[in-house]
Amino acid sequence: MTDQPVVDERSLALRAQDGDIEAFESLVDRSQGRLFRIAYMVVHDRADAEDVVQESLVLAWRRLHLLDDPAAFGGWVARICSRTATDLVRRQARRATDAAEHQDLDLAAEPGEATLGGSAGSGSRDPARTAEVNAQMEALAGILTTVDPELRACWVLREIDGMAYRDTARALDVSEQTVRGRISRARTQIVDRMEEWR
Repeated sequence: MTDQPVVDERSLALRAQDGDIEAFESLVDRSQGRLFRIAYMVVHDRADAEDVVQESLVLAWRRLHLLDDPAAFGGWVARICSRTATDLVRRQARRATDAAEHQDLDLAAEPGEATLGGSAGSGSRDPARTAEVNAQMEALAGILTTVDPELRACWVLREIDGMAYRDTARALDVSEQTVRGRISRARTQIVDRMEEWR
């Protein structure tokens, strides 16, 4: 049995732009765990996060022809996801919808491990450490629900997803200075409320 060569994101995106559904599915497999973590940190509800990811991927498929740099697919689809999640939070705020109760999630999974239905098993991870990280991430997700959605989106893209300030600004259609200010305000609120985890 021979191993399949690893195809880079750019090649997959180019093939997907040409209508190759399998290439797009490969891109989805690579990014859905990351997208779920972004969505969950913004909406703090498992079902809503799954819906956000699905909606984002459908939108990405429909707009794939608009992607100028195929090597940037990951950042591009993350921006779609963060905007979709932020829009959902704004709609819910207008309807005064309450956040869901605590949900058991494996948010500590490494990129590529988490799936929409959970996470792939890995016997090498320490269960106690995983439980501790999951508890911290759940606490963080709960705290994020108290932060203004615009601040939350900036903070999640920068601190959870690792997106550069410039890319975050582009993703949210604001200036880089605005992003830095929002992240600073969000960080202050989050650090104050996460004090018990130090």
